[in-house]
Amino acid sequence: MGQGPRIGVTWLPAAEAAAHRCVRAVEAAGGEPVPLLVESPSWTAEIETLRGLLLTGGNAVDPRRYGEENHGLCRLVVPRRDELEQEALDYCAARGLPVLGVCRGMQFLNVALGGSMLQDLTITTVEHEAAGGVSRFHSVDVIADTTLARLVGAAGPLRVNSRHHQGLRREHLAPGMRPTAVAPDGVVEGIEAADGRFLIGIQFHPEYEGEVPEAVPIFARLVARAA
Repeated sequence: MGQGPRIGVTWLPAAEAAAHRCVRAVEAAGGEPVPLLVESPSWTAEIETLRGLLLTGGNAVDPRRYGEENHGLCRLVVPRRDELEQEALDYCAARGLPVLGVCRGMQFLNVALGGSMLQDLTITTVEHEAAGGVSRFHSVDVIADTTLARLVGAAGPLRVNSRHHQGLRREHLAPGMRPTAVAPDGVVEGIEAADGRFLIGIQFHPEYEGEVPEAVPIFARLVARAA
């Protein structure tokens, strides 16, 4: 701890922060994780020490942030978390600092930059939601000439884990964002800034050890860009 660049890691329960998989992934990549906790009264001061940001998975993004009412499909909404992540994202984006969003983090990144999303993937040919707390698995098509394709070694099919019931398709993308991976049912599983900034989202979870080993280098790339 204390040797690498400080990477903010957003999460909810303080009791779980130190052991969270994304915290461990940042440590393993050589960064210093800085848990940004909803319970903290001083997150603005913590944000101002960051060199990068990792938006993690978890509860639903408040639909009001993309102009919709909650139709009962967003099972847990925490507006204070959305506020924290917006502040942290604004700070990093304004300074050109790297940002990575994982699962809900990708969804929030897209919404915060002006996009929208589907509150529930009710009609789809792919099972996306975890079953009994265990990941589903499906393939995505990694798009050529993207950061994700370079990180995983090639464009084309990639087997990923899946633990979400919300998502986005191409028509939901924020201005200036482009897809980097798409599932067979059209659900976008990866996004990045088209102008080359390190604003990257992935819908899957390489922090789950052994489940998507090809994508684990994305954490090292985040830390390298923050250095």
